[in-house]
Amino acid sequence: MADSSVDSKVREALTAANGSRAVAQKILIAMAVKDPQLLLAMAQPFLQAIAAAAIERVLRRARSAPRAGRDGAGSGALSREALARVLDRMGRDDDEPSAGKPGTPARPAAAASTAAPAVKAAPPGASHEKSMLAIAKAFAAKKVR
Repeated sequence: MADSSVDSKVREALTAANGSRAVAQKILIAMAVKDPQLLLAMAQPFLQAIAAAAIERVLRRARSAPRAGRDGAGSGALSREALARVLDRMGRDDDEPSAGKPGTPARPAAAASTAAPAVKAAPPGASHEKSMLAIAKAFAAKKVR
């Protein structure tokens, strides 16, 4: 359907609506529902924008959907190993080494996943602040990955 036939349908809708744009739109939409060629002719100039909007909508949903993974990966949760490292650092000064190798949890990863972490009650104050900073840093590092 050419532009001239779309123009003639628009004029026809305007005449039927007595010049009211809102009513003419409703009439034109009703005509387009009944006539797929009219709908295609009216939408043709906007197809690229319509396609771009549809693609963007799907990509936005894919980005915002939580990703399924092991141990809550992708949902902002720390992995069990990262949580074990953070809990190991809690209550210790930065100069104090961990029970195992540097950068590894004091307990093996298998024990971390099966048993509740054994955390000593740290005195309030600077130690608590350091622990909270360690948790925040580990969480931020996890989100960056």
